Amino acid sequence: MARTPSKDAHEKVLQAAYDLIAERGLEGATMDAIAAASGVSKATVYKHWSNKDALLLDVIRRLSEKYPEFNSGDARADLTALLRHLAYKAKSQELAKIWPHVISYAMSNPAFGRALQDFAFQPRREMVQRLLEQASVSGGLRDDVDPEFAMDLLIGPIVHRRMIDEKNMPPDFPEQVVGYFWKVFAR
Repeated sequence: MARTPSKDAHEKVLQAAYDLIAERGLEGATMDAIAAASGVSKATVYKHWSNKDALLLDVIRRLSEKYPEFNSGDARADLTALLRHLAYKAKSQELAKIWPHVISYAMSNPAFGRALQDFAFQPRREMVQRLLEQASVSGGLRDDVDPEFAMDLLIGPIVHRRMIDEKNMPPDFPEQVVGYFWKVFAR
């Protein structure tokens, strides 16, 4: 099936945006520069995306994969599996190349930061909350565990280790993190 001109333009803009972000960062990837690099008119770019932030989120969406389901019925095992996935799953090379630019931009642009959180982190947050509720109902964890705080305690060490010292992450690090969390919040 042949692509329509609009789909072709859409893909060209996404690729040009990615290339410019990788080369110049977000500040250098202006809508004018993206339109010029893609060979697509600025009017067409704005027909597909209302602003640069919306375009950037589409670039990230294109490079991201969905989280696997962690739903074995054993909340502790599922939390460990989620952390293992976060600890050892390699980002796509393309996403890894622009991710520092994305985070930097999110830090200086609160509206984009919130949109990035909603897109990239909310599904993970909902998964952790579901697993905590499941553990509470089954009697494994206390009822008063704050899901936001739990996210920080569970995912924070994994993110920190990936950013600071990924090569020296112990093979059982996710199990250690969940184990300590369980000791503190067990019934």
